[in-house]
Amino acid sequence: MSKSPPRRRVVSRRKRMLLFASGAALGSALGLIVGSLLTFWLGEGTVRALQRGLRRLSGDDSHPNFDLLLQ
Repeated sequence: MSKSPPRRRVVSRRKRMLLFASGAALGSALGLIVGSLLTFWLGEGTVRALQRGLRRLSGDDSHPNFDLLLQ
């Protein structure tokens, strides 16, 4: 007597898209709330300083790169 493998439930495409959209909306809302609370607690000046630091680390600040000008 052989057992057949269990069948996997097929989730409809509409249901998958609905779950994805719900997750994206929930993630966006939570991100806005957490970002707003951090800005409120840390202060606007601190958040701007952190943003400037991250931009400088990534090389995306608006200052010219003088090493390239010396070439």
